[in-house]
Amino acid sequence: MRKILLLAGVACFAATQASAFDFNPYIAARAKYAFSRNNIKTTGVFEDKVKYNDDVWGGSLAVGNTYGVMNGDFRIELEYTQNGDAEKNNVKIRTRGLLFNVYYDFNLGTYVPVKPYVSAGMGWGHSEFKSGRSKVKDNGVAMQIGTGLSYQIAERTNIDFGYRFITYGDFDKEYRIPGFAYEKVEYKPRAHEFLLGLRYEF
Repeated sequence: MRKILLLAGVACFAATQASAFDFNPYIAARAKYAFSRNNIKTTGVFEDKVKYNDDVWGGSLAVGNTYGVMNGDFRIELEYTQNGDAEKNNVKIRTRGLLFNVYYDFNLGTYVPVKPYVSAGMGWGHSEFKSGRSKVKDNGVAMQIGTGLSYQIAERTNIDFGYRFITYGDFDKEYRIPGFAYEKVEYKPRAHEFLLGLRYEF
């Protein structure tokens, strides 16, 4: 809850500095290479912790708007993102999310086409853990924080190079083992993502 309020506070603070009449919508498409890091922890009768790590490709699509603020730009966007299946020890993990992101682009100078940026986001995350015929899936709160560079290649077109750390929403399940008590299994899907995107402003 605190993280949600913090993100909302940052968005509101930046929005107060932006012009209410700025309407500069954009669309963005991004390819990404993700270092998928997924933990499964079991507590109860059987104590165990297993890491399922894999490197996968993914992609995302986003729509947003840019506002001019002091010494830079403030952007808000809605992004759908998905990674390919991470596979380890016959376990497949699939992650996706719908994020509300905020960005701040720093102006380096009037004639400099490069702008560093920082980002944060929060939204819906969905994860599936599959082993053989068994599949566990659930929804959670996805969160990301990142940084990168934006390079303007034309008047309304930018290429973005970025990194972010993202969690697709932790969740847990309880299983009844005959003759034993309940086992609690915690699923924690994470990823370090490197993104290359094309953004076009209308």
